[in-house]
Amino acid sequence: MVRNMYEITVREVKPKRGLEEAVCVHALPDITEVGALTVRKLIEALKAEKIIEVEFTDMPPMVIVEDGVVRPPQIQVYVWNSHTDGRSLLLVTGDDQPMTAPGIYTLSEQIAKLLADFKVKFLITLGGYLSDCENGERRVYFTSTGGLEFPEIEKLERMPKGEIVGANGLVPVIAKEKYGIEGVILLSKVDSKVAVTGKTDMEAAKLLLKTIKKYLNLPIENDGIREEAEETKEESRGSEIEFQSYIY
Repeated sequence: MVRNMYEITVREVKPKRGLEEAVCVHALPDITEVGALTVRKLIEALKAEKIIEVEFTDMPPMVIVEDGVVRPPQIQVYVWNSHTDGRSLLLVTGDDQPMTAPGIYTLSEQIAKLLADFKVKFLITLGGYLSDCENGERRVYFTSTGGLEFPEIEKLERMPKGEIVGANGLVPVIAKEKYGIEGVILLSKVDSKVAVTGKTDMEAAKLLLKTIKKYLNLPIENDGIREEAEETKEESRGSEIEFQSYIY
């Protein structure tokens, strides 16, 4: 009954072509922002084309201003087709996540359905793993719904237990249970000192982008966030005392 309160509008911006057996990289904004930022950087670097816009009435009550024009919050689907080997990559991100648990489930089901409609063969969802990074150690963890399309991912450290909150955890599970699409979730270790200030850990995003580039063999450079990462490192050092006040 609650889900009937919501309205979902799916708008096709460009025709869906050349998407047989595509791999999808997906991330919506969460508390760490590193997954969504990485997808946006992929879209920019690959010059991917937007093909779908999704609007949903459980998104935060705000509008997005772009070039002086307002629009509602959206989930956006982009596509990149390789000119060298014919591969297709679907990229899904958005402005925010729904505000309620039923809304997150409803939108996650819609995204999973879109992936099935596009005949996606494997899903990679990105996010962050909050942790202390006092020794400077950075790594990417993974967890999966089952089989791995890219066996090399097994070289990463598997997340043994825990919780992944929101659509970034739900979409892969629903895609597997309802449509048989296997998936993996990659979680970049995020410095809590940075996260508590409300800033995005650019070092974590840079490592996530490097990992995706490696496993998907993408023709991109991760230089685009290198300077931002260095700025984050300096801000992290400067915020250590402030962070301690949050803990104690």
